[in-house]
Amino acid sequence: MKKLFVFIILFYFSFPLFAQICKETKSNEIKGQFINGDYFEGKYNYCRLINPKEDNISQINLNINGTSNSYIYVGGGNPTIETSNLGVISIFDKLGGMESPAKITYLTRIDKNLIKLGEINLDYSQGQVINYSIDNVNNKIDALSATFLEKIKQSFINNTKLSYPDYFLLLLFDSTLVNDISSDWINKFYAKLNLMQHKDLINIYSQNIFFKNTTLCNKDKNEKNAFGCQIKNRKLSLCYNYVNSNLFYRFGTQSKIELELVKVIEDKDKKNSSISFANKDIDYVVDTKPGKEGIKIKRKEIQLYNFQCNPSTVEPMILDSFN
Repeated sequence: MKKLFVFIILFYFSFPLFAQICKETKSNEIKGQFINGDYFEGKYNYCRLINPKEDNISQINLNINGTSNSYIYVGGGNPTIETSNLGVISIFDKLGGMESPAKITYLTRIDKNLIKLGEINLDYSQGQVINYSIDNVNNKIDALSATFLEKIKQSFINNTKLSYPDYFLLLLFDSTLVNDISSDWINKFYAKLNLMQHKDLINIYSQNIFFKNTTLCNKDKNEKNAFGCQIKNRKLSLCYNYVNSNLFYRFGTQSKIELELVKVIEDKDKKNSSISFANKDIDYVVDTKPGKEGIKIKRKEIQLYNFQCNPSTVEPMILDSFN
């Protein structure tokens, strides 16, 4: 009897997932290659708990290369686990319906040890990502930055197949990112996001990474970057409020907005490449057509000025992607 008792204790310590009572279970094999080049094979066991708590609905027990590397994930009702061509394992956990938040957990291996790189929490509105936060970033991530960034810079613009969580990985490395990214690369990256139907991520990267030091849109006031560019030493931003459908025209700098105009934009007008804003008897016509970006200032259809955007500063028009 004593031996049986010891066996049960050892079993629970070896397989902590089974210490919980599951009403649903499944197992799958997993294999891939880490960022350091090591190939791996493993298995994960999923358990949906019979007595869930608010933040503990299910568990995943992941074992890589036998039991030498393991990780236990505790989270929502149906987390999914994926390997990546970027050298990570990601766990994507949508914590409810279309409007509910989500969390992505990234794992990789350093010095033969499976580690958590960090977590990204996503906020959604009408099915689109509108904001994010980063938690539990590993203090070893700086040692991997150069390797990851080189891999990301290639894979984000070529034909490499990427999963949905892959496209957020760049956010973990934003502090080392901006100075080493060209406008040509940004345009190619945005073209791939557009092709893969991830236009909401274009706004995330524009507001928080690539143009965060120049944009005149305020994400804390429910605004998204619809379009932007530099005109001489000033910034032009079109900012879409996704709560009331207001579209703002702002011109100036982050320290001083020289002109702000607003109009309610209807869905049928979101695909227009030319958008006009009225200021008394003056019209400010923003042209967002690729290669012709700029502002035409008119009075009673007579053109007064024509200002062209600096081509290397253009944020592509994505108004038609906003719900």
